[in-house]
Amino acid sequence: MRSTEDIDILLPSSIDNGRKVIRALNFLPSSAELDPAWFEVDPAAPDNIRVADDLLVDLLFAANGQTFESLHPHVRHIDVEGVPIATLDIDGLLKTKTDYREKDLIDKSVLTKLKNSMK
Repeated sequence: MRSTEDIDILLPSSIDNGRKVIRALNFLPSSAELDPAWFEVDPAAPDNIRVADDLLVDLLFAANGQTFESLHPHVRHIDVEGVPIATLDIDGLLKTKTDYREKDLIDKSVLTKLKNSMK
């Protein structure tokens, strides 16, 4: 069993979206240091943003070469205690995992087993 170390949020790139994300994260003190301009990234070389407080949040513009747009077909909406949450399906999660990081290889193995057990 492996617990997560942070929260990863995959975002579309835009200054307007940056403003929305900063407003949504205003409960974290370090969100005041964020600049909306950082959210308009070069698609060829996207830089991710880390918000480090008691809660660690990684704002991603790409994950293993996948973008918000490329993963959109894998978005599923679930309800957790009355709160709607958008998340990736198993195939989408698998696309975000690398073939070289040890923890990604472990995640890929578990996700593949889960996918196979659901067939």
